[in-house]
Amino acid sequence: MKRAILVGIDDYPTLGSLNGCVRDAVALTDLLSRHANGDRNWDTQLMTGVGPQGVTRNNLRRALNQLFANARDTDLLFFFAGHGAQTPWGADLVTQDATEHSPGVSMNDLITLANDSPARSVTLLLDCCFSGALGNVPGQQAAAVAENFRLSKSLLRENVTVMASSRATEVSAEADGHGAFTRILLDGLDGGATDHLGNITALSLYGHVSAAFDAWQQRPVLKTHLTDPVILRVGPPWIDRGLLRRLPEHFPLPGSRLRLSPAHEGEGRPLPPGHLGTPEQQQFDYLGRLRNANLVTTDGRRDHYWVAMESGEVYLTPLGRYFWNLAKKGVL
Repeated sequence: MKRAILVGIDDYPTLGSLNGCVRDAVALTDLLSRHANGDRNWDTQLMTGVGPQGVTRNNLRRALNQLFANARDTDLLFFFAGHGAQTPWGADLVTQDATEHSPGVSMNDLITLANDSPARSVTLLLDCCFSGALGNVPGQQAAAVAENFRLSKSLLRENVTVMASSRATEVSAEADGHGAFTRILLDGLDGGATDHLGNITALSLYGHVSAAFDAWQQRPVLKTHLTDPVILRVGPPWIDRGLLRRLPEHFPLPGSRLRLSPAHEGEGRPLPPGHLGTPEQQQFDYLGRLRNANLVTTDGRRDHYWVAMESGEVYLTPLGRYFWNLAKKGVL
């Protein structure tokens, strides 16, 4: 029960056209509709402003009403790439029929839908100028923009997340045929923001995106009130869950040190196809996979081959001890 609407607008009849917004929405739709292994993920609808109807204020409001209707026990996601505008009443998502005094759909209206929705979770992703205004307390936005230094205040109900491309006072740039923000967002969803199990959440995605912008560029914004982070996509895991479940078999305690011996390297390497090797060799290969995922280490971070040859020890890293505890509890 995960549904999403993704909007990308390049062509604005009364405003300057953009170059990467439709491409952003299409690429994001492709990534979100399936997990990395091909399993179905979000049930998506795409609006690109191409065609006779276009993305007008009326059409976008109708689509948002459909997204938030009958949403109990459902995860919702909304993405918008296009122009954003500041008005005396707050910021707007600019639609193709924008006029001077009615640019489009108010961000205040969007956050009202999210906060009042019975949905299990709501994730709002915006790549437009002034997008950081989404979720800010109405009535204070104009003053904050005018003074350009007042700290914004936001009000989000439980399990609503806002990720925006820039602060409420900043414009958002395009780069390399995409929005500068969405270009990094796509990389994160394609695997750059996965945790060890392959899960990508808004928290890991923001960490990936935020680090890509320096102090002279737009500042991506994350606002969230989370108790149960929604998995936006599952990418390639760093290590198989089955291997993690075996951690207590090899390390009786999280602080245990496992002594290796020359037998762990053994004879006949590399092993011929279909030959698993001795139990010691199998354990050595298992430890190598843990090392590649930064779950085990050695004194001086020496290579496992030399540790085995010298009968040294391997032990769990802090991250390894974290997964050891999860495996011991049986929650992996």
